[in-house]
Amino acid sequence: MRWLGLAAAFFATGCGAYATPLAGSIGTPSKGVLTHGASLAPNESLHLLRNNDRNWGIPRFTAAIQRAADAVAAQRPGAILYVGDVSQARGGQISGHRSHRSGVDADLLLYLTTLDGAPVHSPGFVSVDADGLAWDPRGRYVRVDLEREWLLIRALLTDENARVQWIFVSEALEAMLIEWARARGDDPEIIWRAQQVMLLSGGPHDDHIHVRTQCTRDEIALGCVNMMPDRPWMREPHVDEEPSEDLVAALLRPFTSPMGGATASATP
Repeated sequence: MRWLGLAAAFFATGCGAYATPLAGSIGTPSKGVLTHGASLAPNESLHLLRNNDRNWGIPRFTAAIQRAADAVAAQRPGAILYVGDVSQARGGQISGHRSHRSGVDADLLLYLTTLDGAPVHSPGFVSVDADGLAWDPRGRYVRVDLEREWLLIRALLTDENARVQWIFVSEALEAMLIEWARARGDDPEIIWRAQQVMLLSGGPHDDHIHVRTQCTRDEIALGCVNMMPDRPWMREPHVDEEPSEDLVAALLRPFTSPMGGATASATP
């Protein structure tokens, strides 16, 4: 396996304590860190709920979230995806979360409408009941916008770079979304994928969806730890292939200590 051999050879060169070439998501979602991440950039289709510098993730993941938000807005003009926490620039523990430490998790707030169906700006994390209704702190009832929410999930599931491994969501919201997709005759394969990745875990998740991306082969070689299972529709080419250009570049990239220490070249 030549590409694994390249990584092993590099680790054996003894380049010093800070020469480790790990880049991107390192470790598990609940015990990891992040290097060389990318931040989400707000635009007309995507807003950040808070200006707290917790909008960093693996570059391909943040880019996929942006594309999904843009896709929903293109089909339903005026739709705005509000994003809660992703990760900090260097990852690590953040308040209110057990995960979100390695750039592979993102909290995406729900699209909402008035009772008459008019889109509304998100008031933040508001819990949606089994009937799809939620109490807006601004003093009115709103309801989950199943149309836009399904378009978002569909866009993420069909984006090969999003690599959605899990969508943590309440059982009631999952049922409403699947029923919506089936009633409109959506692709059974996409509906099946949605059923595979949707899961109630780690909290009620009735006020947002928590999306987790699965590490690529190259990201695993650089330190990303995948949490099972491996989704069959995301399987990559045989591992005996030559290492990708991105992996080689990452292995040779100079590394800066997360603690602000000295830098060292990644070459022996």
